[in-house]
Amino acid sequence: MNIFSTLEQLLGLLKQQSDQYRSMLVFMEHEKNAALSSDLNALNEVGVEKEKILVKCQWLEEKRRQLVTDLAKSLGYSVGVLNLKMISQLAAEPYAGRFRQASTEFLAVLSQLQEANQRNRQFFEHSLDLLRSSFNLLSELQTSSTIYYRTGNIRNSKSAGKCVCSDI
Repeated sequence: MNIFSTLEQLLGLLKQQSDQYRSMLVFMEHEKNAALSSDLNALNEVGVEKEKILVKCQWLEEKRRQLVTDLAKSLGYSVGVLNLKMISQLAAEPYAGRFRQASTEFLAVLSQLQEANQRNRQFFEHSLDLLRSSFNLLSELQTSSTIYYRTGNIRNSKSAGKCVCSDI
């Protein structure tokens, strides 16, 4: 395989990966909206779609690693040293410019994906905290009635409590 063919394939894979990550961004927004509306079916559907995208991304990443390994061997570099920035510096034009642009776009999409992931993680953690607080409040409302006898013995009767609202 010649170097130019490998460079073309690598650029194609970077574009495909960027496209997959952009798709993931869309589904992360759907996930947030489904969670806000408490739509369990939509959450499950989004989860399935995100899983499909992740599988595709892993496959693309494996192919990209193999191409970078082949390219490193062809250029006489060790695999761990060769990255997109270095490839853009080693390649002649028009490949150098295309790699700089692909690298910039790829890193921008990854940054957006990390931000969206952080926002959703914070939202879900906050929601989980609210659920825990509600559960604790309901658990505290249902306290046991402890009875102390003259002998000093303690006997618990059935739990008693109040139901504040029938809908949770």
